[in-house]
Amino acid sequence: MTHDVRTLRRRVQALGPRHRGARIPAALRRAIAVYARDERAGGASCGAIAERLGVCAESIRRWAFTEPVRDGRGGLVPVHVVAETAGTTLTVWSPSGYRVDGLSVGAAAELLRRLA
Repeated sequence: MTHDVRTLRRRVQALGPRHRGARIPAALRRAIAVYARDERAGGASCGAIAERLGVCAESIRRWAFTEPVRDGRGGLVPVHVVAETAGTTLTVWSPSGYRVDGLSVGAAAELLRRLA
């Protein structure tokens, strides 16, 4: 696939008038991202790249410089909820570092109610 500016601009123009929310196919977004990263490495601004291609500068930033999270962080993770067991105690830390150890759930709730 060719990633020169004229070809990319023609492909964008072939989609019709650009407006907020106008969709660009994923393959074209990827090609634009490759072109934009190369141009940015050479010192071009996102605004200048966007003007050359006929798209929004924010789109250039989003497509070329934000990678999807692939390491699992930021997504949903399984959580196991277990019943409170006898003898379980909590520790409450204040933002200033004050610490209260050994509280039951009820005592911790009461402490937080009184401090609020």
